[in-house]
Amino acid sequence: MSSITFENSYQGSFRDMGQSHISIHSSQHDNMLDGESPVIELRGNSVSDSSWQLMIAKAVSQGVVSPEDWPEYNRQIKDKKRRKKDYNDYLLTLCSKPIKRLKATQTAKNTPQAQRTKISQELASVDRDGVLNDGSLWYVAKVDDRPSNVSKKDWREFEVEALTQFDKNPTYQMLNPGTYRSEIHLDERGEIHKQDLAVWFRSDSIGRVQYSKTSTIQDVLLKLYGGNKDELDRRVSLVADITNNIDKTPGSERADTKLWRAVKSNQQPSRMLHAGKMYNSAMVTLWRYENVRILRDVALQVAKERGIDYHVSDRYETDGVHRSRDIYMQHQQTKDSLHGEQLKKKRAQYATGKLTDAINDIYQDTFKRDPGASESPLERTNKIIDHLKKVKEESERIQSENDRQQQQLDQLKRQNEMMKQQSRWVELRLLIVNIIEKLWNLMFDRDLRHDFTNDHQKWRDSMTNQVNKEMYKQLDQHQQKQLKAPNQSNGHNLER
Repeated sequence: MSSITFENSYQGSFRDMGQSHISIHSSQHDNMLDGESPVIELRGNSVSDSSWQLMIAKAVSQGVVSPEDWPEYNRQIKDKKRRKKDYNDYLLTLCSKPIKRLKATQTAKNTPQAQRTKISQELASVDRDGVLNDGSLWYVAKVDDRPSNVSKKDWREFEVEALTQFDKNPTYQMLNPGTYRSEIHLDERGEIHKQDLAVWFRSDSIGRVQYSKTSTIQDVLLKLYGGNKDELDRRVSLVADITNNIDKTPGSERADTKLWRAVKSNQQPSRMLHAGKMYNSAMVTLWRYENVRILRDVALQVAKERGIDYHVSDRYETDGVHRSRDIYMQHQQTKDSLHGEQLKKKRAQYATGKLTDAINDIYQDTFKRDPGASESPLERTNKIIDHLKKVKEESERIQSENDRQQQQLDQLKRQNEMMKQQSRWVELRLLIVNIIEKLWNLMFDRDLRHDFTNDHQKWRDSMTNQVNKEMYKQLDQHQQKQLKAPNQSNGHNLER
């Protein structure tokens, strides 16, 4: 999408036109193609013609006294205090009212620094040229608007043709009666553009000539609207409504697009203006919009005739600041970098939002309540961490206690199993001893029966101990460990 651009200020300069322009930009022919002229004059004059002489010719046609007639004119002024010292002083006096307004705006406390700088440049142009030069720049595209399917040669020829036809347009010429030099500049690093110089002298009701751009613009707009002051007031008032809070950031709908939609639908303004400072400001803006509309229509028609893929955006595509190609490209790179940083910031903000939501969910699950409004995400996170730390410590304590109790249970199980094994061992041993006891009287003589008869318990203890040893000897190491068999004990315990 391309954007029609019209820049207008009092920074117009003789030095940036004709042969002087060619000299200044002689090292900036980066975009020029073979066979192209650096500058194309549109008003029949030569690049070598003096801008001063062209300006004087236009001023004289607007009622200004010529340099040749001025000495006699000056002598005829009866009040010698009103006489001027030279012709330059005379011209600047005619421009005194708008110059005075510029200086007042420059020193006003509420004037932004950027506007102060712009006014300083305008006043410097006045000092250099000796007149208030109204300069205009016209673009049908930006440096990077050329479609990939259109050659550079075809694209530049289209731009030149569109700007040439625009300068010939009768409505454009009616809206800009003060233009005295108009050129197409092809010899800059920026995009091809049309550049004008104009002066706005006019005679008042009593024949006095003054520099009055606003009054002249009102005259040409009234002429455009067939002398209908009511229609002029309606459109001026609509412009005031629309531009009151207009967003000019790239991507926003253009104010002139909104205006033409309101005009077409016969929309009425919120408040009708008829005169005054606000009225004049909105009227100059309306004049700008009318010029842009003409250039848009001409460019679209030329593109159609040439088969050029050209579309005009209804939204702001630039920030409205004129830059050379190098500065523009550097500005675009800075914007791209800034856009990348903004995307990173948005992603970080999104991630932070998701993280905050997750923190809030965990907080609610952990504490069964919403976090306090005054608690930051970091404070909420620290509370969650402290709580989880306590939960972990308590869990570890319980696990440790469970492990200790399990060890005790395992020990008891082992002891119980040992007791069961030993109980079976003792029962077997007791059975053997009892069998021996029954057979003792039958197998042995009286001497061997002495302890058996006189101290029977001693005999049982001794016999039990012997049986225990013999039984133990019959087991291998694995069986001894498996049965947990005692290899020795006193008789009392063995009998038990």
